[in-house]
Amino acid sequence: MDAQSHPPIRLGQDLYQLGTTKFPVYLSLGEVGLLIEGGTSATAGLIAQQVASLGLAPERIRYIALTHTHADHIGAVPRLRKLWPHLELVAGPKAAAHLASPQALEQFLPADRMIQKIFVNNGQLDGPLPELERHDFRVDRVLAQGESLDLGRGVVWTAHQTPGHSSCHVAYHAAGQGIAALGDMTGYFDPGLDLIWPNYFASLRDYLASILRLAQLPARLALLSHNGAVHGELSEFMHKALAATRVYHHQLRQRLASGEDQAALCQKEAQWVYGFAPIASPKAIDFLCGCLCRQSLKSDDLDATLALLAADEGGTGRVGEVQAAVARG
Repeated sequence: MDAQSHPPIRLGQDLYQLGTTKFPVYLSLGEVGLLIEGGTSATAGLIAQQVASLGLAPERIRYIALTHTHADHIGAVPRLRKLWPHLELVAGPKAAAHLASPQALEQFLPADRMIQKIFVNNGQLDGPLPELERHDFRVDRVLAQGESLDLGRGVVWTAHQTPGHSSCHVAYHAAGQGIAALGDMTGYFDPGLDLIWPNYFASLRDYLASILRLAQLPARLALLSHNGAVHGELSEFMHKALAATRVYHHQLRQRLASGEDQAALCQKEAQWVYGFAPIASPKAIDFLCGCLCRQSLKSDDLDATLALLAADEGGTGRVGEVQAAVARG
């Protein structure tokens, strides 16, 4: 892969989409630069080429901010740090704690090899990348809820803890620019199919609460961690994500209640998902579908949960509008 076949996409003043469409990262520039998302190991070299094609000195890019610690969102970090040793890694408290544990590398390496294999099978890599002697996932700066990263020139990104997709998930909001970097907190959105596959792998309740909370933010550009950015009012996209979650949850519960075997259901779902979202192996997607089944089985009444969550958030303004629209179906 190279920057000629995958040129940077300009999303706004001093904001670019790098990486590939399926696995993007975002470059925000103030006086200093910030990469949002840690990418994949397979796209690390491409990201470096894309930065060079913009005529930027790598030294201007000071930070990489993680949304969460899944392998396809941290894989480029060690390779970019090897190229650019000055980079500072930014993450939420739970992500920082996980990355400091021995389990982090144990979980990352097999998942990273699986992702590289996808790139090889797609003809985007000639073969597996050389193994690194050291994987540097050391977090330099931890951002708790509401803490900010100031890039200068009026570009300030504020962290929001948004668990649900994973327990460590964080989203970022640049109020001055009207941009929200959502990571995977709203699931996998395929714009061509206008379809959302909900991804409440860690907690359905937390997933819903995170979406309702961020629906209040003023933004007209949502940066997603797969398939690029979505233009338009953030609350409208959050409505779409909540509605898709409601439908998917009810379908899972109905199928399981009718006696469908959970293992067979997950295999069918994995085949369906892999058809439009080949970002992991069918086996890995099968495992994730099992996580969704378990989370849905824990929740008896999603509409009541949504009503309670909306009340917790005040039940007015953007949150109330989104919750009411979802309840109407």
